[in-house]
Amino acid sequence: MSNDSERNSAVNAAATNSIEHIQLQDLPVNAVRRLHKGGVRSGEPLRTRVEAQEMLNKIPPSQRAGIDSTEAGQNTQKYLSDKHASHVKPHSKGGSNHPKNIKWENAKDNIARGGKPMSWQEQMRLDAKWHFDNLAGGVKAGIKAAPFGTAIGAATTAPFSMLTNALRVIRGEISPQQAGVETLKDTLVGGAVGGTTAFAVTTVATMCPPIAIALTAVSPALAVIGTAGMIHEFFNILNEHKQVVRAYYESLTQQELGRLQEIENELIYEHKKNLEFLAKAKLVNEQITNRPILPGIEGAVKRYQESAAIAKSLGLTSAHSELLADFIPQLPPKNKK
Repeated sequence: MSNDSERNSAVNAAATNSIEHIQLQDLPVNAVRRLHKGGVRSGEPLRTRVEAQEMLNKIPPSQRAGIDSTEAGQNTQKYLSDKHASHVKPHSKGGSNHPKNIKWENAKDNIARGGKPMSWQEQMRLDAKWHFDNLAGGVKAGIKAAPFGTAIGAATTAPFSMLTNALRVIRGEISPQQAGVETLKDTLVGGAVGGTTAFAVTTVATMCPPIAIALTAVSPALAVIGTAGMIHEFFNILNEHKQVVRAYYESLTQQELGRLQEIENELIYEHKKNLEFLAKAKLVNEQITNRPILPGIEGAVKRYQESAAIAKSLGLTSAHSELLADFIPQLPPKNKK
């Protein structure tokens, strides 16, 4: 799997994620009323709209988030279903109803405390619980988004992997069976990248509203980048195929040139050998032609002996010509007076 495919899978998975945190005006009437009245005694003034929004913000971000306002509102109401607006400093001790003096707490714990002030240990426990609930909600949202991200990643990777491996089959690099296996592997990797990206982005965006807002703002740009990346990957695959094919044919040309050079060198060598042989033959011919010719039998035998010696020096034997005897006739000794 190429780096382009991994990047496109991640970008497309991130671009399709949408996280929305509920706002006061988007909540049902009963939920808004609770934010205004939670922890406020009968006869006391209700919280202002700004204070009600602060009460909403005291809910962990991931517990008031969703893919749209409807889901975000449902998650918010579910979180508040077993909660009380607990006073850090109770009414009996002069505590106010301002959000700064309020923490969302399980109803049974608030009731069990009664009119006592909230200890610092209890405040720390609630703060830790707030962070845990925020993390748990983020992870839950991430897990929920992962399958869709996996599908996006796989859909982004599969066509380009099929094209890449099909071209490899055409070039003879792999078999069709191997191409199928490679495409499956790339698709699984692309799905894993997309799923992991969706999980990470959704988890972080759900837990942190500013990141969710930024993600919503850049989603159109990410979609454009993802599309442009896929177009670039398509032409990059074709260009890579073109380069590989060109390199292959250039290598064939170089091999042919090398082979032709070898043949030419061999012909030059044989030609030089022939020239050397012709030079020797010319010299021998001159020796034979210019030698003195004596009359009579004695002259003929002497010429025969000289010719046989020349033939022997050239490596010729009776096997090359029947006229070359295996023995050289000897002249009879001259009579002494």
